[in-house]
Amino acid sequence: MKSLAAFQRTARRLGVAILTSLVFAGGVARAQSASCPERLVVLDWTATAMVRSLGINPIGVGDADLYRIWVGEPALPRGTPDVGLRDTPSLETIAALKPDLIIVSPLGAAARPSLQRIAPTREVAVYSGTGDPLRHAEAELEALAKIVGREAQGRAVITQAETEFASLRQRLTGTAMPRLLVIQFLDKRFVRVYGPASLFGGALQRLGLTNAWSAPTNGWGFALVGVERLAAFADAEIVVVDPLPSEASLAPNTDSLWGNLPAVRQGRVKRLAATWPFGDLTAAQRFAHLLVDAFSKNSAADGGNARF
Repeated sequence: MKSLAAFQRTARRLGVAILTSLVFAGGVARAQSASCPERLVVLDWTATAMVRSLGINPIGVGDADLYRIWVGEPALPRGTPDVGLRDTPSLETIAALKPDLIIVSPLGAAARPSLQRIAPTREVAVYSGTGDPLRHAEAELEALAKIVGREAQGRAVITQAETEFASLRQRLTGTAMPRLLVIQFLDKRFVRVYGPASLFGGALQRLGLTNAWSAPTNGWGFALVGVERLAAFADAEIVVVDPLPSEASLAPNTDSLWGNLPAVRQGRVKRLAATWPFGDLTAAQRFAHLLVDAFSKNSAADGGNARF
């Protein structure tokens, strides 16, 4: 009986020790989980693309339906909740989703104090108007990957982008490439021209191509100019990025400012599918692919020129 009682006391002590260790281990696991937010609401489209490139499905996105139109890739899972406008989101919708982290951009700074009462916030800012925007995108991606515990995935995204740009440069080997003007139409008279400090400018640099626009640009890396300003770049090829406004036409109509440009008259225009011009590494790769396809020797028989 004495030995039995001793055995029971020992068993009880062991049971308490095991239970204590399990509780402690569970606490550590919860602490580790809390240190890496998993439930992310993302208000900015560039940050949304970054989050998706890390393999994370956000639980809410600002202007989610428009993201699918203007950005597209990386794709959002079907049914991802739309939490309202990117700069003035629905606080009630976001609070109901119980996020661990809310990611904003400088454009949404006014809403940040209210958002911080719901969950911690993090600002992602790629464009400053100076330097290489793709380097900024890499730095922001690495910082975000560290916060969400996806550092290996972040490094993989950057490495994959470097490999992709090298492959695309190789495809252009032997192709005589002109200087390029990359533009988007706002209406039939005004265009955005993207300089070196833009996403498109950064992609051109990675491809070893020359951006014809060297005049000052704004913090997003573009200049808003009249179509007539493009006439000064007679030797440059014009790259038009969709979407094209309904009132604008790319046809070489001699009655229009556009139709009288040297590049237009000589058929030196390429039209590319829509790419988010203020995006991240994934957007830069999409633009680069579209551009190289347009100039590739293996593209359309007409040399990749747009058919108007």
